[in-house]
Amino acid sequence: MPGRVADVGCFPGASAAPAPATVLRQLPGRATPRQEALRAYQDLNTKRRARIPAVLWQFWAPGPEEFYRWRIQLDCNCITEVLTRGDKDLPAESRWPDPVHGAWLPAGQVLCWHNDSQPAPYRDIAEWGDRREVSFPADPAEPPDWADPQTWAVLRHDEPHSSAFWTVTLSCGHATDVVTDLGWKPGDGPRRGSAKRLREMITEFEEFWASDPDGQDERQRQHTKRMLAEGWPAPAIEHLCSACPQARVIIAYQRSGWLVPRKPEPKLPKPPSRASLERRLRQAEAEAGRLRDQLVQLDTPASRPSAAPPMDDGARALR
Repeated sequence: MPGRVADVGCFPGASAAPAPATVLRQLPGRATPRQEALRAYQDLNTKRRARIPAVLWQFWAPGPEEFYRWRIQLDCNCITEVLTRGDKDLPAESRWPDPVHGAWLPAGQVLCWHNDSQPAPYRDIAEWGDRREVSFPADPAEPPDWADPQTWAVLRHDEPHSSAFWTVTLSCGHATDVVTDLGWKPGDGPRRGSAKRLREMITEFEEFWASDPDGQDERQRQHTKRMLAEGWPAPAIEHLCSACPQARVIIAYQRSGWLVPRKPEPKLPKPPSRASLERRLRQAEAEAGRLRDQLVQLDTPASRPSAAPPMDDGARALR
């Protein structure tokens, strides 16, 4: 079934080479009417500018005249539209946002939600990023639906507490949040359980799996086994990636034009042809020849006017 593409935004980040399969071609269907697309961007930009200082508008909330429209086809066969800063930035070379985690997806990927997507996979942590602290109130005494009283007794915080939330990059290139104690740092490395406690945990999980084969799906079971084999590291060295099932690759794109039509460039005059220039040169040389002849005639003595005879006194009197 067709998915819903996320608000992919308009600010591509770092570029990378497009996937070899990505092609520029005509796509089925039609683009959104330009006025409708322009109105949608202006509404979005009004909200952005309300919370961004004016000095930053050129970076995070620029005017619509800077943007070029594209229709893109994803590997799930969904077709949607995106904007890039100018007509030279191809969609498959750009990085689009993951609004859930406030991070960038790998180049050429766009989020597109499908109800029949695969479950989120576990991925190793590749890089630790930003950190923030979050405070929580005390947990209620009654366990939530997902926990039994014994489990809740271990997990429950009976006093307000704070934790550190880290934005991490997973091995797939997507981001997620990892929770740690306030004093922990990535350089400390994960803490691991004692050999005795690990033996107890392995026995407990094996008994649980034997008594309730459907208690965990195979994906969760394999994750638990890997964590036990690693000494039950805290924080865990791998985490679920919620972006992987919804991250689609751009396989084709089509140009739709500028969001705000540009004024046509003034046409430069057409250069004259060689034949025209040769004809004009012959005419100019002929005219130059006539002028030279006239100059020569002016310099010839016979062509000069004769001097008038001197007048006598009678002639002067008549005058």
